[in-house]
Amino acid sequence: MTVPENEDLNISSSLTLLSLKTYIYDNMLQVMSIHYPVSLCLIQEKSKKASESRAHQKMPHYNGTKSFGRTRQEIRNKNGGKCSRVDVLVATRTRKSEKVVNAINLENNTHAVDEINKLKELREQGLNEKIDEQIIQDVLDKDTHGYLKAYGPGRSITQHFKVKPSRIDLTQEVNEVKKKADQAIEDARKEAENAITEGEQAKLETEQAKKEVEAVKNDVDRKIADNNEVWEKKFSQILDFLGAGSSSDSDVSGCQGSKE
Repeated sequence: MTVPENEDLNISSSLTLLSLKTYIYDNMLQVMSIHYPVSLCLIQEKSKKASESRAHQKMPHYNGTKSFGRTRQEIRNKNGGKCSRVDVLVATRTRKSEKVVNAINLENNTHAVDEINKLKELREQGLNEKIDEQIIQDVLDKDTHGYLKAYGPGRSITQHFKVKPSRIDLTQEVNEVKKKADQAIEDARKEAENAITEGEQAKLETEQAKKEVEAVKNDVDRKIADNNEVWEKKFSQILDFLGAGSSSDSDVSGCQGSKE
């Protein structure tokens, strides 16, 4: 960088880093205005358009000067190599300081983060089966015009989904149908296994019932046999008694006839 000779370069030791950056930036603008006036105008025009575009954003990020690439890498390091757009959105739309920001934008970001956390919590509880991409679409709506939301620059919708934007809905429908078919097959397999298990259980219960009936029958037969044996003894005793009585009567009659 070339600085005019009459420039006062007496920078005190107490100059802060921010002041130094401002000093360098101002001098770069001055040099460019002298040597590259056309380039400076283009840069300023681009910066103005970018500022106007950011002013229309409903959910500006709070990432400051940190790049989204660096944020994604930090998330991967924390999550064992995994990083979804849900993770990036939560990380970049969560307010990190008490710096004054647009109240409406803050409300939009807070609402989106809360909705994402709520859907993730329901998923952890088993109340939904939505993947992170479905959660992003539920909260931010579908990606359009080639812009991939909540990821940062450098990646298009086609690169992310491996299909053209016009075919994303069709691809998702195919995946949903495949998922439902796989679930139906799994449900049928479980029902078949349950039916087999229930059949085996019913067979065991039937065999157990047969054993119990056989045991009752054997017990009844034993009791009947014991009862018959008791009555046979009683009848035998009665017959013996009656036979003894008849013999006594005969003896008495014989004695009386002798005396006569």
